[in-house]
Order: sequence, then C-alpha cells, then structure tokens
Amino acid sequence: MEHIGSVIIYIIMICAVIGAIAAIRNSDTGLGKEFMEGLHSTGYIFVPAAGIMASLPYISWFVEKAVSPLFHQIGADPAIAATAILASDMGGYQLANMLKSSLEGWVMALIVGFMAGATIVFSIPMGLAMLDKRDHKYMALGIMSGILTVPIGAFISSAILVLTNMQVRPEIAASGESTYAFAIGMGQVLLNLSPILVFVVAIALGLRFLPDMMIKGFMIFGRTMDAGIKLVLVFSIVEYFTGFFSMIGGSWGFDPIIADEKDQFRALETAGYIGIMLAGAFPMVYLLRKYASKPLEALGMRLGLSPTGSAGLLATIANILAMFRLVRFMPPKDKVINISFGVCAAFLLGDHLSFSANFQPNIILPVIVGKLSAGVIAIGLAYWLSVPKALELEKQDRAAGIIGPHEYLDEKQATSDTEVAATKE
Repeated sequence: MEHIGSVIIYIIMICAVIGAIAAIRNSDTGLGKEFMEGLHSTGYIFVPAAGIMASLPYISWFVEKAVSPLFHQIGADPAIAATAILASDMGGYQLANMLKSSLEGWVMALIVGFMAGATIVFSIPMGLAMLDKRDHKYMALGIMSGILTVPIGAFISSAILVLTNMQVRPEIAASGESTYAFAIGMGQVLLNLSPILVFVVAIALGLRFLPDMMIKGFMIFGRTMDAGIKLVLVFSIVEYFTGFFSMIGGSWGFDPIIADEKDQFRALETAGYIGIMLAGAFPMVYLLRKYASKPLEALGMRLGLSPTGSAGLLATIANILAMFRLVRFMPPKDKVINISFGVCAAFLLGDHLSFSANFQPNIILPVIVGKLSAGVIAIGLAYWLSVPKALELEKQDRAAGIIGPHEYLDEKQATSDTEVAATKE
C-alpha cells in the first residue's frame, strides 16, 4: 500500500523528462509548453503559500484559543479544529498532534485536512490567483457545494479505518511500524465531525435559499484573504532584507518565508517543490487529454460535461492547479462541477497520497476511497444546488458580453447558432 505514492511520483517524473525534451525542441507548444508552464507556476504558488505559512504562528494561536475549545466543549477532538482550517501538509498535521485528545482524533484530523484545510488555505487563494476574475463567482459556487461533502468523505475514510481495525503510526514519523490500532466507535466518529457538519449544513441552506448572498459573502472572504496574504508576504520580504519590523517593534512574530537553520522547508521551498512536481503533472495531464480523448468524451457525456471538463476531473486528482489551468476553457457548468469535485478529491494521486505514504502509509486506501467518494457526491450536490445558479449567471455574462456569443460552444453548435441568427435577420 505504501508503494502506491512512489509509483505515481515516478509516472509524473517520466512525464517531466518527456516534457523537458519537448521543451528543448519547442517550448511554445505541446508538451514543451506544459513543462515550462509547470515551472512558471511556482510564482503563483509562492504568493499564497508564503502568506499562509508565514502566518502559521498566529493561525495556530487562533485555532488553539478560539476554535479548539468549541470542539472540546461538545466532545469533539480539538485536533480536528486545526485541520478544518489548515492543510495537513502545510502544518495542520503537526498542530493537530499538539491539540489532540486521542490518536484516533489525530488521524481523523489528518483526513479532514486533506479536504477542508487544503481548500481553505490553498485551493481558495490559489484559485483566486490563477483564475480569470470573471470565473471567481463560478469558483464560489463550486467551493461551497464541494465543501458540503467534507464530513461525508471524512466519515467514509474513518469508517473504513474502524471496520478494518487499521494499524496507524502513533507519532509523527516518516518511517517505522504502524503499531496503534484505530479503535473508536462510530458515535465518536460522528461526534468528532459534528462541528464541521453544522457548518456545511448552514452553507447548504444558504446555497439553496440565498445563493446571491452566499456568492457575495464568499467573494468578500476570498478578497479579504487575498489582501491579507499579499500584505503578510510583502511585509515578510521587507523584514527579510531589512529587519525593519524587528527594529521598531523588538520582535517579528511571523515565520520566515525562506529556509533557515530552524526549518529547511519554508514557503519558498514549498512553492518550489510543488512547481517542480507540476513540471511533470502538466505534461501528464496534456498526454491524458491528447491520448485519452475518446474515453474522456464518453465520460463527459455520462456526466454532462465537455471533454475539457472531463479532463479537468483527471487533472484535479493529480493536482488542483492543473485543473485550474483548464477552467478558462470550460463552460460555466463544468467550472462549477470541477471545482466542487476538487474540494475533496484534489491531490488524490499527488501531494496527499505522497504525504500519506510518508507519514501514515496504512491509511492510503481509506483516504483514496473517502476523497474520491466525496468528490463524486459533490458533483451530484453541485448539479442540485449550484449549477442552476451558474447557468443563470452564464446568461447574464453572455448578455453583458463578458462571455462571447460562441465561447465554450463546440464548432457544430456554434455554426448552428450562427445559422439561426442569420435566419432571424
């Protein structure tokens, strides 16, 4: 089980080598362009990664003082409070270990961080940075419908651990035996997830009855987060080169954004690591789109998606940034479906599988099943809650000229529409 992550990484690396060779020949098209775009994405990644990771001392303080006690009062494990906000692979796993009441709650927190935390601190700021501004409202609909399935995915993964009496590692370690049996009742599993469940039910009700207000609220949240991230980043840059804030205040409470003696894996290194992985992930997605077009079209027809929308689902499973790269070419409905799917299913065969393989290899299969199941359920919820609003917004965008008259339409449909318009004239 623990070798699955290594196999996926080797596949991505083979695609990186192919992409590099193609880039030597021509870096403006095809595989060569995809290879270079993957490397160039490091800059996009660094901005949110630096802002969030520099703020970890304050985020950790907020979680520990404000959020964790609420979980504790209702009997839920405080560890889950950490990864409800922080991605497991961006400090959430370590913070959850500090806050945990039980090892079971800690492992559940790891799973929640692969869905909720990754969305809050990575997918949302990265999406706002990479997507066209006109697509932000569709992103809002997708994120809000996708977040509804976080407790479902976490429950499925946890239930598999319970039913199989899975052995897990009792401490943070990248090696060693898994010696602790995951033994917890289903009632406690549900109790641990209850705060998140209340939160997502509130979102579902808002999407169903107040969609415009929910979109506006999400946009305000996203822009506020984006502004805060950029301010923290620029102040961190100033502090790194001048020490200005330490001189006037006596101390600088944010974490460094570049590796130091205390930590060799800061924000810059994290962004670089992801960027060099995407140098292989982007060519891999390109090859999937090129050579698996017929199966993708068949899958798209079953799900009501365009071929690009179907390719987006596959890209998401590797890395959500690869899917974000395709969003501009998708019709609005597909944008919502893909982003909704990505809340839980993103990084399934990429970062999250690798992180699990390193720290908790025995939970790989439960994580895969839970994340994928939640992603599929999110597609159904998006069709019910968000797609109708997306289609309404698409009509408004077309009327306002934000979306071109034939944009997103296939050639046959565009020709047909042109003939109809000519007939009317």
